[in-house]
Amino acid sequence: MGFMATLLGIGRLPGAEPLPDGGELARGIRELAPEKSVEISATMEVIERVRKRHKIPVVIRIEKTGQARWSFTCLAKRDGKANEQWRVHHELGQANRYEHNSRPVDGAKIHTDLAGSSFTIADLGLEFLHWPSQVVLKTQRRKSRLCDVLESRNPKPAKGEYQRVLSWIDKKTGGILLADIYTDEAKPVKQFSVRGISKKEGRWQVDEMEMRDTKTRVRSRLHFHLK
Repeated sequence: MGFMATLLGIGRLPGAEPLPDGGELARGIRELAPEKSVEISATMEVIERVRKRHKIPVVIRIEKTGQARWSFTCLAKRDGKANEQWRVHHELGQANRYEHNSRPVDGAKIHTDLAGSSFTIADLGLEFLHWPSQVVLKTQRRKSRLCDVLESRNPKPAKGEYQRVLSWIDKKTGGILLADIYTDEAKPVKQFSVRGISKKEGRWQVDEMEMRDTKTRVRSRLHFHLK
């Protein structure tokens, strides 16, 4: 995947052992390249604590730009505001490169909210899988599926940045089903979950995923309008 390739069923991790090497597991996920370019319509739904809902049309583009290179673009169309575009450039064996409205960004800027949601472009770019510390802690069943629990640790987090991410990786599909995201606090500050999985033409695909901010209790759901 990048993130979207695995979530949308582009591939499956081959030959995963019950407790695989964490670094190899993380590398296998982040380097799952798409088979072809694709464009997907989606809706970002932001549900506030007072039950107020905002819906933002989103276009997702996955583009192959070479044998070992691809990009993931998220274009949000917000009412009364200019369109917002985030892009992640992936290349095998290289760090992610990020753009906001066609300008390079890095550092704390990649953790800016995406279209007013609880998602950031760093989340969708699976930036945490590039951290050097990746350890599989155990195998656990979640959402009625057998998963490897991967702990990713940030060696040098800036204040307020992610320090640790726990991911539940489905053994069958190789996709991330759940993730707890921590800063320097004991409890997760955000929780990610896949809310719907379907199988089409022998491939697993995600219909909807959610990111919940545990402090504000804002829930952000990304609905994919798949054919």
